[in-house]
Amino acid sequence: MASGSGATPCVQIVRGIMADRDDQTSASLLYHADKESDLMFKSELDDYNARDSRFHVYYSVSEGAENWQGGEGHIDKDMISDHLAGPQAQDHKILLCGGPTMIVSVMRSLSLMGYSSEQIFVYGQFGAEQVRAVYGRNAKLSSHRL
Repeated sequence: MASGSGATPCVQIVRGIMADRDDQTSASLLYHADKESDLMFKSELDDYNARDSRFHVYYSVSEGAENWQGGEGHIDKDMISDHLAGPQAQDHKILLCGGPTMIVSVMRSLSLMGYSSEQIFVYGQFGAEQVRAVYGRNAKLSSHRL
């Protein structure tokens, strides 16, 4: 899940998966921006989404234009449950990159939905602190490996 320019590291992962036809990894990206024109890499992500079943993208904006086809509003529990595997799927990770408000808000939703702290990886220098702010001081942290 990403917001704003937080899509940049997520796109790098998607590019790596898409470049290797033998890679069986599947990825879903929930991507929020203030308005459609702020969605970075949209045409590239749309292309991957259209031609490869291993990738799914869902966009959400705060200010939807009249002909906007994606979601409206910040990433929330409904978007997460509609577009991601549930917390019982132990063979996947939730990667988060965005502003601190988005990260903490999404992690609170994930916690309420039953996702463990070990399933969540937050990009950025304060990722561990953000996980602990939601899951508690002794939360088990994720790594970048599956």
